[in-house]
Amino acid sequence: MMTIGSLLATVWLATAAVPATKDPTTKAHTTKDPTTAAPTTTAPATKAPTPVTKVPAALGQEMADAIVAVNKALGLESWPAHGAPPCVDRGGEGSLTKDVSADDTRRCAGEALSKGFPELGKGYALAILMTPGGPSTVIALGQADAGGFGAYSCDPGRKCLPTRIQTTTKWGKRLVERQQKACGATDTVWFPAEARVCPAAP
Repeated sequence: MMTIGSLLATVWLATAAVPATKDPTTKAHTTKDPTTAAPTTTAPATKAPTPVTKVPAALGQEMADAIVAVNKALGLESWPAHGAPPCVDRGGEGSLTKDVSADDTRRCAGEALSKGFPELGKGYALAILMTPGGPSTVIALGQADAGGFGAYSCDPGRKCLPTRIQTTTKWGKRLVERQQKACGATDTVWFPAEARVCPAAP
């Protein structure tokens, strides 16, 4: 017969043999060593692009040459008196008695620009300002890296190299005025035709 003492001993041995169950809702606590924390990384500062201070020489020369080519084709800036016969008929040497349409202006200027101007439409565009009688002047307006620069039409023998379009200088102010006229008129002849290099709206 089992005594009370032996029965208690048996129960104690049975409970001691069962492993303690872990409460699934209890998370193990670990102490993080602050010396092992991953170091934070700082992204390198992005360097601001260097502002363009002048148009590259080759591009500037092409812009000037394009203006001269159009001037010769359209009989502007007294080029007929310097032996350059215009493509359009303006009524004779030194005469502006005949009107020239925008279509004739585009045709003649297009022929003059057909070769030798690889950056036209990439680095610059041309705007031919019109009057009721025909073309009056030509400007070149920089694009892409040459944005903000322009060149204006000038007399034979003078350089028409690009300058910054700004109101703080004499020639820069002239370009501001001519660009505004070109962009504000509906009859301006642009090269390329889809180009419109105009200042951003305020």
